[in-house]
Amino acid sequence: MSARRTVWEVARRELVERSRSRVMQVWVVLLLLLSIGGAVAAARLTGHTPTDHIGLVGARSAALAPAIQLQAKAMGRRARLHTFATAAVASRALRNGTVSAAVIDATRILVKSKTSQPSVRIAQEAAATQGVLDRLKGTGLTGGEALAAMSPRPLTVAALEANTRNTDRNRGLIVAGLLALFTILVFYGQAVAQGVTEEKSSRVVELLLTSVTPRRLLAGKVLGIGLLGLAQLVLAGAAALVAGQLAGGAGLPSAAPTAVALVVLWFILGYAFYSVAFAAVGALISRQEDLSTAIVPITLVMTGSFYLALIVANGNPNGTVAQIAAFVPPLSPMVVPARMVLGDLNVLGLALAIAVDLLATAGLILLAARIYERAILRIGAPVKLRRLFGFDAERGNRPDVPLENDHRLRRFDLAGRIAAIALLLGGAATGLDSPIGITLIAAGVLLVLVVEHHKRHHPPGRAH
Repeated sequence: MSARRTVWEVARRELVERSRSRVMQVWVVLLLLLSIGGAVAAARLTGHTPTDHIGLVGARSAALAPAIQLQAKAMGRRARLHTFATAAVASRALRNGTVSAAVIDATRILVKSKTSQPSVRIAQEAAATQGVLDRLKGTGLTGGEALAAMSPRPLTVAALEANTRNTDRNRGLIVAGLLALFTILVFYGQAVAQGVTEEKSSRVVELLLTSVTPRRLLAGKVLGIGLLGLAQLVLAGAAALVAGQLAGGAGLPSAAPTAVALVVLWFILGYAFYSVAFAAVGALISRQEDLSTAIVPITLVMTGSFYLALIVANGNPNGTVAQIAAFVPPLSPMVVPARMVLGDLNVLGLALAIAVDLLATAGLILLAARIYERAILRIGAPVKLRRLFGFDAERGNRPDVPLENDHRLRRFDLAGRIAAIALLLGGAATGLDSPIGITLIAAGVLLVLVVEHHKRHHPPGRAH
């Protein structure tokens, strides 16, 4: 069976088995309901026009009705007027909450307790406007002429930088997206670790490895669980977009499709990065009871990146910390969507962040695959780091495999050098006056040092 077919069969097995889990089904339904409910609430509540209930007592107050309606509209609110026969009736309406303010004979405004509120301001501005109109009419102007005199042409407003975003609504949108992304990454990353540990502790992996190589088994497991998480996220995102569109009101912010696409993209990249780390940790554990403690470091990194993204979203998305964090692979899955929606990260910056993340993921996959291969069949005492990372012991015990290890070393060395050159060129092109450029150059230099250190301690052998 070909490698691709083998990986797919393992992935299909994971998809089928995980989708049958009652916990997984409840989780899918819960996230779907939260997505739809949140989208409907965002569309309806943000599009709701505040309504002020104002009482009118007397003919002179009733004459203010048109001016009150116009003033409320100018303030972005809606006025609902109630006519009362006497001030006593209006007072009872104020006490029971029917109205928030009452205009008495166009001479005074009565409230229950709070004198500073929108309804009071509406009534005051309307009465002042009506008084000016009456005085203008007294000079011989018609009603239209008096109204034109009260409505001078407004000055033209020009912005130096175009900004069509509704920042507050987009901020709430991206925070909700980051919460969904963080939750799903943690849930499915832990599912990978749990699946690896279950197969190891139950000795099922020993049977599987008689027909599948460790790397193909690991790739299939990560792929299958990842496809299930991706399907759930796409379903929830699509349902939120459709629900927001059908809910009426102001609808979702204009950045909603972009935010959903970014969350889906960085789930794929973030899952590829974190899932192999979870799998490696799961392979090191022999008992299910030890898993929750073993994955704490990875979970802490993910939690820290989530809170950093919240700080970026609610603070300065274009600050130095945000610019650097977008190109740090453990942090970029959370920070980049926030910077794209709220900051000034452009398509070139997005492509560069993806490239850096893919390079880091490739290196982590090689490391995790080596750990998985050497630890998955080890029951009891933990595998020593020298056995996990060193080639010398393997070359000394198995003289028939040095050529394979030499090829791996050369591939690692070549890939590391290419990645370092790409980082250095990207940093030079960005410039040393930018935090991004400094970060890329520093990462390139660090990668060169790592490759040279690895080559020095693990020199290629010779074929026998």
